[in-house]
Amino acid sequence: MFSSKLHRKIAIVSLLVILTVFFIWYGSLEPEPDRGDHPGGEHIIGDYEMHIGEKVEVGGEVIEEEPLRIEVEHGDQKIVLTIIDSEETVGRKDRVTVYGTLREGNVIECKNLVVRPYWNWIYMYAVSGVAAVWVGIRLLKQWKWDRENWTFEQRRKPLESKKLIKGEKRG
Repeated sequence: MFSSKLHRKIAIVSLLVILTVFFIWYGSLEPEPDRGDHPGGEHIIGDYEMHIGEKVEVGGEVIEEEPLRIEVEHGDQKIVLTIIDSEETVGRKDRVTVYGTLREGNVIECKNLVVRPYWNWIYMYAVSGVAAVWVGIRLLKQWKWDRENWTFEQRRKPLESKKLIKGEKRG
């Protein structure tokens, strides 16, 4: 598609600039409850009093089961919220997402609660790590980087695993 090294560099830089602009723009948006985007932990921690009586959606780690209390973090700030009217069974260290009405005294009146057991995070990262290694090995065995043209090229003959481990190169 792009015939020269300069065109590829321009395309890469342009796409990175566009991605950065969209990233900053999305982060600057305020919650819009009419569209289902409710204030979250960062808004509650920033100005709790302003959101009392509003529908909120926050996530955090369970620190106490009876009464259900979660710790919500944003940056280096934390807040502990008590969840009332929840019918879900949770365990310590589980992660929950709560949708409900914010009340005075660090309380959320729960309308919906989603529970993710703590071991789900361990499983997710373990499986993702194995998949990343597998894809990386396949990429190294079957493709090579052409520095002159700034492109990936398919190898004529895939590298053998032994040669990949030893660091030998082959076209």
